[in-house]
Amino acid sequence: MVIYSSSEGFTLDLGLQRLHRMKCKNIFFLCAVFCTAVTINTASAQVSGFNERFNEALKLAEENELNMARSIWIELAKNNPDNGNVNYRAGLAQLNSGSNKIAALPYLKAAEEVGISRNYDRFSPMENKSPVELYYYLGIAYHLNYKFGQAEESFTKFLTTASRKHYLQDRADLGIAQARNAKELIKNRVDFEIVNLGPVINSEYPDFSPVISIDENALFFTSSRLRTDSSNEGVRDRTTGEYFNDIYVSYKDRRGEWQTPELLDINAPDHTATVNVSADGQTLYVYRDDNGVGNIYESKLVGETWTEMKIMGGGINSDHWEPHLAVSVDDQTAYFVSNRPGGLGGRDIYRVRRLPNGQWSKGENLGDKINTPYEEDAVFITPDGKTLYFSSEGHNSMGGFDVFYSDYDEGADEWSSPVNIGHPINTTDDDVFFVTSADGRRAYYSSIKETGYGEKDIYMVTLPGSREVTLALLTGKILAAEGAVIPSDIYVLVTNKETGESESYTPRSRDGAFVAILPPCYHYEVEYISRDVTLATDTFSIDCEIAYQEIYKELLLNPIRIETDGTATVLRSKEGEVIASASTPEFEPASFKRMFGYNEMDVAGEAQVFQAFMQRLNEIVEAKGHVNISIIASASKVPTRTYGSNEKLAELRMEDAVNRVNAAAKKMGINTEQLKFVKTESKVSGPQYKGDFRAGAETYQKFQYVEISAE
Repeated sequence: MVIYSSSEGFTLDLGLQRLHRMKCKNIFFLCAVFCTAVTINTASAQVSGFNERFNEALKLAEENELNMARSIWIELAKNNPDNGNVNYRAGLAQLNSGSNKIAALPYLKAAEEVGISRNYDRFSPMENKSPVELYYYLGIAYHLNYKFGQAEESFTKFLTTASRKHYLQDRADLGIAQARNAKELIKNRVDFEIVNLGPVINSEYPDFSPVISIDENALFFTSSRLRTDSSNEGVRDRTTGEYFNDIYVSYKDRRGEWQTPELLDINAPDHTATVNVSADGQTLYVYRDDNGVGNIYESKLVGETWTEMKIMGGGINSDHWEPHLAVSVDDQTAYFVSNRPGGLGGRDIYRVRRLPNGQWSKGENLGDKINTPYEEDAVFITPDGKTLYFSSEGHNSMGGFDVFYSDYDEGADEWSSPVNIGHPINTTDDDVFFVTSADGRRAYYSSIKETGYGEKDIYMVTLPGSREVTLALLTGKILAAEGAVIPSDIYVLVTNKETGESESYTPRSRDGAFVAILPPCYHYEVEYISRDVTLATDTFSIDCEIAYQEIYKELLLNPIRIETDGTATVLRSKEGEVIASASTPEFEPASFKRMFGYNEMDVAGEAQVFQAFMQRLNEIVEAKGHVNISIIASASKVPTRTYGSNEKLAELRMEDAVNRVNAAAKKMGINTEQLKFVKTESKVSGPQYKGDFRAGAETYQKFQYVEISAE
């Protein structure tokens, strides 16, 4: 810049500078006004956008579009991390989502940092704090994450902050009790062997509620997977965002491997779920949601087709919610879950019995030994009718629903105090849908695990220390000639030779499989009948002292000719005899039993019979690659000085049997790693000793034995 030395010039320069400064001030003012306006408009737009999304989430929740609402709450919480209200709502929505509940914890912790409001306005986008319920839900989130100390603190804070009449007071008390139960159950965890059923059964979607036929060859389960034909694409549950539940079934092939699950044709447009299946796998019990009222239906397998679902009558269904049912193997008793009025809590377990007219009786509440002021669900009765499994929030649950069992005393007509099955089957979340095998050694259930294929997977668990099951299971198959099918009218007639009572069983069309539950201590005849003609017969006896036994039979129909109408023409020899006959199956279990005299314990006393047993055991190993061995050793109650106690004598008999099997296997060149001792039991049984050994020798001697089975 040039500065003039004359006064005039100086005055002129000052004027120009003054004018310049005035222009700059005006420009600065105008810029400041403009920038402020832009900031206000941007903030206003942001507030407007927040309010719009907030109200949209509220409306979606009111319309039960919970999954869509959850997405908005999570979006708002991430964009507004200091807003306690949207963090609270995001955490609560995550807890109610049914999947990945543990993800609720960070949101609820963020909400706690902002604090609660005594005048919480749930409808206002301007609300920045949370209601007092925050402490309760924070306790739930801590509990799900196995942080039991913090869970107790949060539940206690809720109890001391909320009104004494608050509807969640009882639930908070339950939360504290479950946190304490969880600590004990985890400390005393049970050594379960848990195996995922694999990718053939499980998918990337939730797979759950398994029910299994008594021969463990048919597995029915519920899945919210995308169907193979994509017919359910675009049809989802508004609450969860998942596909609606469908029922699938998988069958084992002759090698014992599960086959690709098949979609049943009885699925409804909305949720349809597995509940229970009959012993023979041919009657399926199903849950359906009928416009908000859950009911139990049944469908029967006729040939290869499931009949249209029929609602169950009698005292089972009502105008209230019946989500689950279990039927005894003799079809004479059923247990079901209902939240009908008059119960002890929310959902209770009831019992109905079959009336002489074939209908079900009125429902009878099982009482406070089983039911609690909280919720019960997912009832299952074992095949022998003596043990009830169910899920409950009460008793000593470690969180959500836990699996319990209770034993039935037939004489007193009452159930024992329920026992928690233990951790890790039971977890801090809901554990339901637990069913056992006929022998009580295995169970099937669904669980959420990080190593699973989807959100929920189906697992098989080996139960340690299984309780004794007293029944016999007859399973078998009718095999058609190559390229043929079994007759449509064929059935199996089983007759108790002592009582004369008969029961007929229809084989499954797809594979000719049939199954029957038989009481021990009787002699039986099996007849295979088609067109009123007996194709073949077989007989067998079931030992009185065997706790559990499986009998497997096969009928080869070659050379039975199948006519075009599906019936069979029986081909006979020149002498008129039926050619078809029941055959010994390839994998029929091998068995050995050694009866002892007083104080005897050497299995080798039946050397030839034992050697024949070992030969059969070797054949099973060669065919299957392994063999499952069960050993039961018994001593009577006649006192023994030689061994100190009958318990010790029974234990020595059991140990001797194990050693004899291992030694004989090595001698035959069998790898002992292929021998799996699935059960080794020693026991003292029989009547109390009355000092009459000589007179009552036969009375006591039949309780002195070792029994070995291999399959």
